Amino acid sequence: MLRSQVLPARCALHQRRQFAVQVAASKGFGTKPKVAPKPKKDQPAPEPCPCDSGKAYKNCCGVVHRGESVAATPEATLRARFSAYVKGEPEYIISTTHPDYHVNHYQVPIPGGAEERLREDVAAACNKFAFTGLKIVGSEPGVNEHEGYVSFEYLSRKRSAPGAPVTEEEVKDTTAWSRTAERCRFLRTSSDVWQFVDYQTATFDSSMLGGLQQQQPEPVAA
Repeated sequence: MLRSQVLPARCALHQRRQFAVQVAASKGFGTKPKVAPKPKKDQPAPEPCPCDSGKAYKNCCGVVHRGESVAATPEATLRARFSAYVKGEPEYIISTTHPDYHVNHYQVPIPGGAEERLREDVAAACNKFAFTGLKIVGSEPGVNEHEGYVSFEYLSRKRSAPGAPVTEEEVKDTTAWSRTAERCRFLRTSSDVWQFVDYQTATFDSSMLGGLQQQQPEPVAA
């Protein structure tokens, strides 16, 4: 192609580009109309924490279960352990069980010497039973800053099948729910983790329960 033919072609191309810019600037043909943003769909209500703190699970015991935070007190540890039974988080329960519990509960000579039995028991409890209605009655200090006690009550019932969710009908069947009252002892390890050591069954009067006797169980997720 000769030079005299190239120059007119380049001028024509330049003119077309300028015209396209002018059209876009004046919002003429060829521009895409603005699309109104779609309204956000209704967000589902956050799942409440099983420990009955009034907070969402993901911001309460869920943070502890995910390892993003450590329960700072015996009561917080008990709440997280209870939620772990409800949510099926056996590893957290095992990790917050003191080695001396093995000696006290399984009558083994070595602390922590019954790990497999503990693991089987925890898995069975998570799968076979549903838990709800946790109420903290009180927390007490121990003989030093590394010991603490928590008194509480909760409701439990056997699931219709391992891991099966509790239905509305089963929730209303209050005769199937059992009430358990305990006073648990916790010890803090050198790494600042509170661990459950042992417990005693307990009885609390109505003034301590704050209306727990009238509470109805709520549906419990698997």
